[in-house]
Amino acid sequence: MRSLDRCSLAALLLLTGVGTAHADPNSPQRVRAFAKLPDWSGLWEQFKSGASGGPDDPAELKAYLAPVHPPYNTVWAAKAAAAAKARTSQPDYVCVTQGFPSLMIGSALMFEAIVTPGETVMTFDFSEARHIYTDGQPLPPADERFDTSWGDSVGHWEGQTLVVDTVATSLPVDAGGDRLSDQATYHERIRLVNKNTLEDQLTITDPTALAHPWQLTRHYSRVPNVTRFVPEECSGNTRDVLVHGKFTIAPPD
Repeated sequence: MRSLDRCSLAALLLLTGVGTAHADPNSPQRVRAFAKLPDWSGLWEQFKSGASGGPDDPAELKAYLAPVHPPYNTVWAAKAAAAAKARTSQPDYVCVTQGFPSLMIGSALMFEAIVTPGETVMTFDFSEARHIYTDGQPLPPADERFDTSWGDSVGHWEGQTLVVDTVATSLPVDAGGDRLSDQATYHERIRLVNKNTLEDQLTITDPTALAHPWQLTRHYSRVPNVTRFVPEECSGNTRDVLVHGKFTIAPPD
């Protein structure tokens, strides 16, 4: 009898149920993997949202609206200045796709982190979602990459810290419309610094646009008094409201 090739052998193993590592979702190995993960449950926000959807506190509102000023090199700074001058209007920043890195750098939108051994998903208001794969897969090779609003993110755990590398993002880094080149890469270290504070140490490298690696640290606070995700729409809603500075679900009209 002739020997089986690799494809035939893989198909045979699949049919017989051999080698299906994820067949039992409650296996001891999987239970131990979940037990090692940090508790990022609940909702998180960088700025305390006000009744208008953005920060109400004057200091936070100023920080929210302030441009982040990437450390451009001379050539790219000139390009950025020309692009800014050419813009005739500022879009409604809340009601457009913000993506990565903008939502991590500065946004009033809440997000929820769903952490599993193979993937961490961050879901934001306005139906935006970021997928960070921690199942051992590498970043896509250069010839398979194409720019998207969130790029491609893969990561691994170093203790309780999620280490993430991202490439191929297409959107500005802030509300001012500042952009980087298609050579930009992003390295993050995300961890809990205490029970109610999530920290993201972000290093952006772009040999085409930046004079040097750009390092940013951002903190997100666990949102109190909210036990479920209530998606927002650009038109807003009348049920998810602030009462004495705290979110609550109001009764129907």
